[in-house]
Amino acid sequence: MAPSKRGLCWPTTNTDAAFIFTKPGSRVSWLYNWSPNPTPSCSLQFVPMQWNHVNIDGLADCAKIAGSGAVLGFNEPERPDQANMAVDLAAREWLRCIEPLRRAGICCGSPGISSAPEGVAWLRDFLAAIRAQGGDVDFYALHWYGETLGQFYDYLWSTYHQLGPDRPVWVTEFAPTNWSTEDPLPRSHVEHFCRESCRYLDSLDWVERYAWFGAMRDTGTVGTWAAMLGADGKLTELGRMYRDDE
Repeated sequence: MAPSKRGLCWPTTNTDAAFIFTKPGSRVSWLYNWSPNPTPSCSLQFVPMQWNHVNIDGLADCAKIAGSGAVLGFNEPERPDQANMAVDLAAREWLRCIEPLRRAGICCGSPGISSAPEGVAWLRDFLAAIRAQGGDVDFYALHWYGETLGQFYDYLWSTYHQLGPDRPVWVTEFAPTNWSTEDPLPRSHVEHFCRESCRYLDSLDWVERYAWFGAMRDTGTVGTWAAMLGADGKLTELGRMYRDDE
């Protein structure tokens, strides 16, 4: 049986134990934590991320220590409140520090873009810049937040074809939300969305991996019901579903 696509985006500040997702038969197979340094005491496959260009020269050593066959690129570089990188800076640092890893056989994911319109535009400019210098990416990393399954599926297909369907996709952040802390989407909606979207992503041969947001007690404005951990650090119903359901 092929390894499960299902993974975790696990904050480095999370003091809960990731092993809660690793019981026999778990559908969760991998983890990243928005950093190049592995989450301690975790048996899941770890994928390093280079969040922005700061300390990027250490990425090769981190990837070697982690024994990972893949790395993730910059986190939402088009957004001022995230990695906040101009295309020319990101392309230069990619070619200098990440492209050599790719040529050495490590599978390198594109910078992970948000589902805002500027995300695709930024990534297309980035791809043009690195490809002009002989560089490339091995898969596209996409994020999505919205309300309905239809919106999510439309975004995936549209973005996949805009970027060029010659690379697979990792959906490294996604969840349904209306961004309201006063009137969030109801629990039944979020749980239905999670169950159905995971089944759909599992059915798409061009989606290699995905990670729900979020594997934490507090998901902030995304909404309480998206959390896979409760206030006591135990799995919520959604967390158990994500871990166990096929």
